[in-house]
Amino acid sequence: MGSAKEFLAPRLTGSRFDDHTIPLELMEDFAAFEDLLIEVAKWQFLKDNPERKSVPRGFLEGISLKLSSVEEGSAVPKIMLVATSAGMLDSDNYSYFERAKQSIICAIDAATTNKNILEHIPEHLLAYFNQIGKRLKDDESIDFSPDSIYNAKLNRVSRTKLVLASSNVTEIIIETRLRALIPEVDKSANSFSMLLSSGKMLKANIPNEHRNVIVAAFNGFETKTKVLISGMGRFNAFDNSLESFESINHISILDPLDIAYRLEELSQLENGWFNGTGIAPLKEHLDWFSELFENNFDTTLPLPYLYPTFSGGIQAEWASGHYDVTLKVEFLTKTAFYQSLNHLDNTEDEVSINLEKEEDWNLLNKKLLSILKASS
Repeated sequence: MGSAKEFLAPRLTGSRFDDHTIPLELMEDFAAFEDLLIEVAKWQFLKDNPERKSVPRGFLEGISLKLSSVEEGSAVPKIMLVATSAGMLDSDNYSYFERAKQSIICAIDAATTNKNILEHIPEHLLAYFNQIGKRLKDDESIDFSPDSIYNAKLNRVSRTKLVLASSNVTEIIIETRLRALIPEVDKSANSFSMLLSSGKMLKANIPNEHRNVIVAAFNGFETKTKVLISGMGRFNAFDNSLESFESINHISILDPLDIAYRLEELSQLENGWFNGTGIAPLKEHLDWFSELFENNFDTTLPLPYLYPTFSGGIQAEWASGHYDVTLKVEFLTKTAFYQSLNHLDNTEDEVSINLEKEEDWNLLNKKLLSILKASS
């Protein structure tokens, strides 16, 4: 008969965990944590027994981590250390798993508090953190030591420190999404190229499940058919630039007027972009608007054309039947001026929109929907 002990109860914080659930994609991170735990346990044993070159037979056999439940606050996975036979968790081998857990917690704490990480985990094992936490978003963390004296919070910042504490690592893996054109497909090499709005070119292997979409986007390159690509990106440790994809999870063809891609294009503008005049919009302003638009604009409505304004803002334009609509966005005031013109009777509708208020976005959506219905 087997046995089990409660081993770990990390706390996941962030908006994705507010409903006390954990996305399935993060299970891969806990599998990587188990791999790290095993390797640190082996390292601890060999450090205690320098005369040995390997751990004894059966050191790892029959012991594994299993998720038993998810508790509240925000989401707390209860992880058990399980043995296939009774007595294994009372053996000396079990103590090495406890010590390994403590070493990992101390290493994360050291990364969080700017202390020496290598006092707790050897350099060659730190590469495992390239697989643990790679899907964490900016507002998320995994606290491996809740309710303890340690501050072992794994987030994007502490994870980067852990990975780069190894002199052998020059890239860090992070889940990423990008928008691109596909100008090249090499069937003989089973690869394709992605052209970013910045002009940078990346290459990747063609996943079989996405081959048709990639070929369709390649055939539509001349008409600027764009794709959204998501997967595990490899970023340069020194300048944080995307170098390649470790894996691609999803590829989909974008709307020709995709807002995020257009805003990426506008972020390449420089001051004097129009015959020596015109203030270039700031990238942080464009990113801010991109997120707001994605979260608040009614997806059933047609997308607008986007243009830069001379004052450093942007202007969105719609044309529907006998209506012309403009939305002039001013980033400094975080407002937009809405104006619609009915060419049949020359009537106008004008209103100021507070871009930080959900009810104002709802008003914008309602006005656009009304015009769309009137034009049909």
